[in-house]
Amino acid sequence: MMTMAARDAKRAMWLKHWQEWPGSGERFAEYARRHDLNADEGYRWKRILQRAGLLPEQLTGAGDQATKKSKPAVLRFARVRIESARHAEVSAPLRLQVVLTNGRRADLVLDQEGHLPRILKLLEQPA
Repeated sequence: MMTMAARDAKRAMWLKHWQEWPGSGERFAEYARRHDLNADEGYRWKRILQRAGLLPEQLTGAGDQATKKSKPAVLRFARVRIESARHAEVSAPLRLQVVLTNGRRADLVLDQEGHLPRILKLLEQPA
């Protein structure tokens, strides 16, 4: 099993290579061979970097045919922190669109931001 430090070092190394590769004018397999890299591992790290949103936009579709297969987008929740709008002069309702992994959607309009923690707690409960 790889330690977090080793994984971070690999992530940085592959990110550097994926950023430098387009300027080489080579297929990625040739670039990898020239740099003594394992091309299959490079493609795996490319997918990891794409899912993490670390690759520049122009690289997300670049590469050999093996990397051009489209995959459905993975929806994930983002951790957010709500701060009081004490400094705002006008208070507007909070509008949220929630898409659950089972495909259900909910559009919410909250008059008070204090309701959000209660709603999130309800959504996190198993059905």
